[in-house]
Amino acid sequence: MYNMNQKSNIIHALNNTVNQFNTFIEHLNQAEFEVNDNHKWSAGQDLVHLIKLLRILNIGYALPKALLKMLYGSNTKASRSSDELRSKYKTALAGGAKSPALYIPKPVLFDAKESLIKQHQVLNQKFIDKINKLTEIELDTIQLPHPILGKVTLREMAFFTSFHTEHHYELLQSKLKK
Repeated sequence: MYNMNQKSNIIHALNNTVNQFNTFIEHLNQAEFEVNDNHKWSAGQDLVHLIKLLRILNIGYALPKALLKMLYGSNTKASRSSDELRSKYKTALAGGAKSPALYIPKPVLFDAKESLIKQHQVLNQKFIDKINKLTEIELDTIQLPHPILGKVTLREMAFFTSFHTEHHYELLQSKLKK
């Protein structure tokens, strides 16, 4: 049985979703990469959105643990499961929740595709390296704020990052009919 709560499985999922997303992006032509229909983000904008998220997470996960506990408190319950968080996120999106302005990307040109894919991969690896340095207890007790989900543990944020990448991959597949 695949237990998403285990750190090794979270890391595996992060690698898989980012690799899957980036491979999909690699194969897009200029029109597919830049198309922005019906006020939906282009593939390039989805990629930049995911990069923005990883940049912020890498900063958050690098902050002193004592500072995070002082700012956001300590979680005393078990971390929610990946399925619980996914359900809560999808319900919030269905209810009209949107990405905060900080994470909304500007238009992205095809010429940037290769360097953005590389950035995405590098930032994901840095995020994984930070997760690997945390103990199981730290993953479940240290919290960060999430703009839609509220306070989440570091473990929950890692779950979210994986299924959030998968969510954008599925949106692109549907939009581009691939």
